[in-house]
Amino acid sequence: MKIVKIAALAMFAAFAGAVPAKAFCLVNCEPKPEHARKVFENLVKTKFDKDAVVEKFDVTRFWPLDVEGAGHAGYEFYFTASVKFPNGANLECKPDAAGAVKAGCSASTYYSTTIQNQMVKEKQYIEPGKVIDFKDETRFDEDGGKWKGQDGNLY
Repeated sequence: MKIVKIAALAMFAAFAGAVPAKAFCLVNCEPKPEHARKVFENLVKTKFDKDAVVEKFDVTRFWPLDVEGAGHAGYEFYFTASVKFPNGANLECKPDAAGAVKAGCSASTYYSTTIQNQMVKEKQYIEPGKVIDFKDETRFDEDGGKWKGQDGNLY
């Protein structure tokens, strides 16, 4: 009986060495809500302020995507989040007394980090200490057995 177990383990080890790592992922290999949160945090800190703090993050929907014609799979998360900006963000874009903003800045109060939503491309002013609520989405694309987030990182 020992010989059979040893032979089975040897065959498994040989198989394991010959098969790419992604082939072992049979169940639960998709990106997780914590990955979506990390992508969101990275994008908020890049777009708004490096000291921003995500106080709340709740995934409301998620599902796998069949990216037709692209030759790879995708995964999409919709979420709500609350972010505190202790230092504010884009302080140079503070509107003047009349409410006018400088060139390159936006007066929009719609905040997003992704291109699928109505992302505002110009800088947006956020006053110090303010908490902003986001209703947003993020997408992952399969890339070599991992998932590439919209922040450019692999998860």
